[in-house]
Amino acid sequence: MTLRPGGAGDAQLLADGLFEGFDSYRAFAPAGWQSPPRSEQLARIEERLPVAWVRVAVHRGERAGHVALTPDADEPGGAYLWHLFVARPWWGTGLATELHARFLAEARARGHERARALTPADQARARRFYAREGWRVDGAPFLDEKLGLELVVLRRSIQPGMAARDERR
Repeated sequence: MTLRPGGAGDAQLLADGLFEGFDSYRAFAPAGWQSPPRSEQLARIEERLPVAWVRVAVHRGERAGHVALTPDADEPGGAYLWHLFVARPWWGTGLATELHARFLAEARARGHERARALTPADQARARRFYAREGWRVDGAPFLDEKLGLELVVLRRSIQPGMAARDERR
């Protein structure tokens, strides 16, 4: 497994991970749910990549997962967990935990004291993961019109004292 920085040339790779994640949403999404158009999501990724910190996990030339941090546009001074997606063959291997720890370390290095993320309200697997990693739901679910699903806001502090715990993973 190689963990490398992501960059402008990785837009398609990140879109592939995003849409693999979207495919998993069908397990809990309402009947007939469709993911947003791929072209719109790819354009959004290309637009945000220049300001994003990205790490891509690659195994034998294939994307195993990726994580991305951007400054939080809604909360000045905060870190936004823009993406954290792991390919299905890597579920349960600890890769998500490793990518998350890298996100926390980078957010800490950038001086962020708090972080925010969004996840589908009915995505039980992700919700359990985030709860284990110290994230807490903030507020009631809300409908994301573009995604067509209810989301929850997740928040956690990024405290220097937590660094040792995160790095032991």
